[in-house]
Amino acid sequence: MKNILKKSDLLISSKFGIYSNLYKDIYFDKHNGIKETQHNFIRANNLASRFKRSDKFTISELGFGTGLSFLLTLKLWKENKKPNAKLIYISFESAPLTKLELKNVYKKIKGVKTLSNQLIKKLPILYQSTHRIFFELENVELILIYDDFNILKNLNFKADAWFLDGFAPAKNITAWNSKLFEQIYLFTNSRGTFSTFTSAGHVRRGLSNSGFSVSKVVGFGKKKESIIGIKKPIFSNSNKISTFKNYIGPVAIIGSGISGASLAYSLRKRNIECFLVDKSSKYASGASGNKLAIQMPKLTLDNSSYGLLSLEAFSYSRKLAKELNSIPPSKGLIVLPSKERDKVKYSKLLQNNWPVDLITNKIENDNFLRNINYVYMKSSGILDNNKFIRNLIKNVKFIPKFDVKNIVNTKNEFKILIDHKGNKLKAKTVIWANGYEMKNLSKHIPINSVSGQVTYLKQNQLVNDLKLNFSYGHHFTQAFRGYHQIGSSFNRNDDKNYKEIDEINNLKSIPHFLKKIITEFKIERKYRVGVRASTKDRMPFFCSLNSVINKNTKNEYLLGGMGSWGFVYAPLYAEFLVKSLLNEPVVINSNLEHLLGVNRLL
Repeated sequence: MKNILKKSDLLISSKFGIYSNLYKDIYFDKHNGIKETQHNFIRANNLASRFKRSDKFTISELGFGTGLSFLLTLKLWKENKKPNAKLIYISFESAPLTKLELKNVYKKIKGVKTLSNQLIKKLPILYQSTHRIFFELENVELILIYDDFNILKNLNFKADAWFLDGFAPAKNITAWNSKLFEQIYLFTNSRGTFSTFTSAGHVRRGLSNSGFSVSKVVGFGKKKESIIGIKKPIFSNSNKISTFKNYIGPVAIIGSGISGASLAYSLRKRNIECFLVDKSSKYASGASGNKLAIQMPKLTLDNSSYGLLSLEAFSYSRKLAKELNSIPPSKGLIVLPSKERDKVKYSKLLQNNWPVDLITNKIENDNFLRNINYVYMKSSGILDNNKFIRNLIKNVKFIPKFDVKNIVNTKNEFKILIDHKGNKLKAKTVIWANGYEMKNLSKHIPINSVSGQVTYLKQNQLVNDLKLNFSYGHHFTQAFRGYHQIGSSFNRNDDKNYKEIDEINNLKSIPHFLKKIITEFKIERKYRVGVRASTKDRMPFFCSLNSVINKNTKNEYLLGGMGSWGFVYAPLYAEFLVKSLLNEPVVINSNLEHLLGVNRLL
């Protein structure tokens, strides 16, 4: 995996305004940036009127740039959207501005301070991946695809409007070619529109030849003309504004670990009624119940689907954990490669242009790591499991001690969940997210039980200030609420009993240099055993129940196979499952799609 993003090379001057030294072009008119953007994109696509009539609307943009088009669209959406309507804004950028650069840009623009502050706070680290950002109060999803425009051919979505804004055609030819125009046409809904600031003849002809009905309109300021277009309807009734209604709720989520909690969060932020049921008396009493989890990506040397999806899942889950205030104060993660192949892998990854916040081989005050082969991942690290899950399920009804034994379909397409005592619950949709116990539904569900034991050591004064965590096959965490967490064992069974050999192996696994630092630790008989649900390729899946069981039932789904990586993968996989249920565009590289479903495991 190599980070191909370019440096933005921003220049702000009285002569040029907001200017890109990389493309030798301005981002927008230096005197009237807001009015220019409103003219060229907001009004040109008739967004105010269309927002008022739409339950779901998708905009795609070539060139996120300063984010001004997004901010003005967000403002318009807030003022005109229907109740519970959803806006999806997909934007591509290969040379993203840093947060500091954006702050300097917005100092020059009046009227966007509040929204720009929200945006900057939510922006990710600058590396090549798909980053998903939510503005929950407005029900807006910003999908930032940090990659070149060629990635479009590997995606699958339909936009209602396009902002074609990749600098002037003479300055950035990658944004203005016939192959890209054809892709844009394919990725546009019937009666979907586009607008752009340019009126260049080859652009007008290219978009027309791809299938759009193209028109010239009055340009902004000194620019006499610009062009707009519409995708001609294929069917006579397709020019009607499509309405989308959510009929999946209430949703019963069976299981209250990280998978169930992630589902609840994805549903709740869309105002979809849901509730969690669990046979235990407390949420997250299974494998998700450890004090801490490590969130880090599985980086690979090649552009393998496993590495790309791991990075995207990490970006999503880590940012979400931060927004939900679930990350203890920490300096990050030290990875200690022990196998020669891992040493080679990380050595090469360090040369692949990744930002130092993601991966580097240097850390301040690293005397204790002298002569140690390590990689420092500042943005990775621990997660307060209980707090994260508690915040994910906030305002979601939790029904404990409800062990689902049967589900009965009613004539009106509702489902009645019945427990072992005969108690009943009613739902429209059911999602099984109960970990390794999911295999009790059928032997055909492709998950295996893996028992893991963690050991807890009482912290001592020598390591009070050691806010680092360590991954070396096992893990050793910084002190958290008085204890270090060490683990985890790996046993292919569902045995929940304490094993002395597992505790011995956990303690033996601690690297020698760390043992020197923690020589005075006090061993207390504190441990926890959890059973994880793993798959043969150690990647999760989601699917309909019918796809693995020959059972003629509607609206029943599975989300599972998280293994020991649930706090990395579950939030994103849950989001993808909810999107698929609501017919929202998943927007994922087609090369990764096979890792979402269950077919690869059957």
